[in-house]
Amino acid sequence: MNNMKNESQTKEKDLKKKTDQKSPKILKDQEKKKASEYKSFKVVEDLKIKLKEVEDKLLRELAENDNLRKRHEKEIIDCRKFSIKTFSLDILAVADNFQRAIHSIPKENLDKSAVLKNLVVGLESVEKEMHLIFERNGVKSFDSMGEKFDPELHQAVNYKNDDKTSGTIIEEMQKGYKISDRLLRPAMVTVSKGPEKKIENEVEKK
Repeated sequence: MNNMKNESQTKEKDLKKKTDQKSPKILKDQEKKKASEYKSFKVVEDLKIKLKEVEDKLLRELAENDNLRKRHEKEIIDCRKFSIKTFSLDILAVADNFQRAIHSIPKENLDKSAVLKNLVVGLESVEKEMHLIFERNGVKSFDSMGEKFDPELHQAVNYKNDDKTSGTIIEEMQKGYKISDRLLRPAMVTVSKGPEKKIENEVEKK
């Protein structure tokens, strides 16, 4: 009976000894596994950060390219619109001369001469056709009479006292024109200085 007990205790000690011998190795393997898992996790997190950076950079570049494309398209459109600026200014000078020629002919003489009347009708037809061509190409006149003086649109050639409020345009010597929304030629105008102030001299009574 004692022999059996001793044998059982011996086996238990051997098993414990073997378990104790294996424990450090198991712990080491577990540590390696944890280290490997942490390393893999860190790699994945680093890749996520890099992917996010690349995505942000790509989106910024796409937005920049889109802005460049839009700016380039606008420059092309503007170039087409305003490429006729110099030509338009030259033709406007001709249109002004037509208008001066028409206005220089006294109206009372038109009824007396059929030739003169036909000449004026012809000049007015040419002038009208010129303005239609201007409009088809985006060149349009703008009204200034009664408007507030704007240095961006008007060129003041004279100032006069008038019943109109100071700064109001009271006379237009030459029409102003725009190409699309840009100024082509400012209007030449006379601007009101407001009503003339009357100074009354008072005589002191002695």
